[in-house]
Amino acid sequence: MKLPKALNEATAGAALKYHLKRALERSHSISEFSKNLELSAQKSHFSNNTLKIIEELNNGVKQASEEIKKKASDLQHATTPLKEFGKNYPEFALKPKEALEKLLQERNGQVAGAAYREDLGGIDFVWGNKDYGLEHILKRREEQAIGKGLNEAEAKEYALNVIKTIPEVIEKGVKVEQNGRVAIEYQNIRVGLKDNWKGEKLPNHWIITGYEKTESSGSLYAHPLMTKSETLPLNSIANNPTQKPLTSQEDLLKTSENLNETTKDAKNLSPLEQANAEKLAKLQREQEHSEQEFLKAKEQENKRKETLKKKLEHERGNAGNIESQTKIEVGEDIPTQTQAQLPKSRVRLN
Repeated sequence: MKLPKALNEATAGAALKYHLKRALERSHSISEFSKNLELSAQKSHFSNNTLKIIEELNNGVKQASEEIKKKASDLQHATTPLKEFGKNYPEFALKPKEALEKLLQERNGQVAGAAYREDLGGIDFVWGNKDYGLEHILKRREEQAIGKGLNEAEAKEYALNVIKTIPEVIEKGVKVEQNGRVAIEYQNIRVGLKDNWKGEKLPNHWIITGYEKTESSGSLYAHPLMTKSETLPLNSIANNPTQKPLTSQEDLLKTSENLNETTKDAKNLSPLEQANAEKLAKLQREQEHSEQEFLKAKEQENKRKETLKKKLEHERGNAGNIESQTKIEVGEDIPTQTQAQLPKSRVRLN
């Protein structure tokens, strides 16, 4: 008796699942699984469709196996350090953010294969020196920020902000090539890479520089910074003749709210714009503090004057009371008699 087609297909499907399960249980590697599955197919009476599925499955497994081997080989090369870059921290391989924090903390060495991209392979994070690597980025960005008007502390913060964008730039950025040089760009940050050391080809790329770029920057490894005209002027508060003095607590509160909004918006700014915004916010806080101190001092001075005034009035009042309470009685003039009015007398001397 011939079974219905649907039942045959269901039976074949169940048999295929059984043989797949058995092949997996008896296999300790991908190659063993493929071999066991082929043996099961030869011993069983599968239909042509089922045999085709098994063949496609085996081909897919073999292709995946080759890709895995290649990826493993690539990763092995990607995490091989270059001795010239110093001590390697392998525990941070393929962990770009953690690798960056480690090198900023140690200020030496490297993390081979800190990041990986399909189009670039492994990317090494290197501390380097003043001429290349993370140290170079920090020093150069700091120098340029000071040249743009930031003080030393603000310049250091700006340089650190540029450094901290590197993992995101590598993850989300676009690979660009120019004159044989390679970089990754994301938003307005460019991270420059090299794939050789002193002319010798390397399996990995490594970070040589990073900077904030402008539309007019021509050279791939130029180091432009945004000009002051493109951001809020650093002395916008001090030199603003229309700046109204804060005269009430309400004004101070409004300024504080605006400052909070500015701080939130600063998250979407470039590193230099953010540094300028933070400087502006600092100046605003200092102005608020000065205004509060001025109002406080003025209030204390008014209280002091009022107290002194009351004291003087009190003393004057007491002096008036003492004068009014002292009675001075003025007597009448004592009458005098003239010689003419005196009684006349005669004295005779015998």
